[in-house]
Amino acid sequence: AYFLFRLPDLTPLTDTLVNLNLSFNNLFFFPMEVLNIKTLQVLVLRNNPIREIPNAIYRLKSLKKFIISFNLLSELPAELFLLDNLQHLDIAYNDISCVHNDIKNLRQLEFLNIEGNQLSALPSGLLNLPLKCLRIENNFIHSLLWSEQNQNQPQKLTHLAALCFSRNNLRERYTDISEDIKKILDDFTVCDCCSGPRYGKGLRLIRLYRNVFRFGRLPFYFHACSSSCHRNF
Repeated sequence: AYFLFRLPDLTPLTDTLVNLNLSFNNLFFFPMEVLNIKTLQVLVLRNNPIREIPNAIYRLKSLKKFIISFNLLSELPAELFLLDNLQHLDIAYNDISCVHNDIKNLRQLEFLNIEGNQLSALPSGLLNLPLKCLRIENNFIHSLLWSEQNQNQPQKLTHLAALCFSRNNLRERYTDISEDIKKILDDFTVCDCCSGPRYGKGLRLIRLYRNVFRFGRLPFYFHACSSSCHRNF
């Protein structure tokens, strides 16, 4: 709370600092110097005009508690979900409309605060986490908005062709494949519905779960690999 625009030299503390609170300052950019502090377990950046978390956030391997509420974030990097020891994540009151399903990789996460964002549903990966506290107030989580959020764009033919190629194990038949085609075939994620490969964004749907995380009902996003998988789910 000193309205700092930049940090002082933290080099003498890179091997000892455990808790760093930089709340209520004028940090327009994420302080990259922090990423060199290998021992850091608690990082608080509340009430700053920060718009982006750097991809290199994964370097804070010891981080257990990360608070970056009341900033200007619009998205979270996938690398944030590589912090194996993270137990407490507070991203409240930003401008986040979607949380990537890779959040399921935060196997130690017990506290999640996503209040005051633009979310219309939660990522299905949360269902795999040992959450003890979830805060979701002041979002757009209402059934009247679900039909609008469920509108999908047509899938690309390239993605559908890659899915057909993969599902039918055609690599066993066609061994002479060009490098550009191999790159397409290797660029996939896991389908939330059938656990098979998903090329591109897939087709999004919202499914309601009752009595989960102490809430009466909560909507979760799922991404299907194809229209048939979408229907079956």
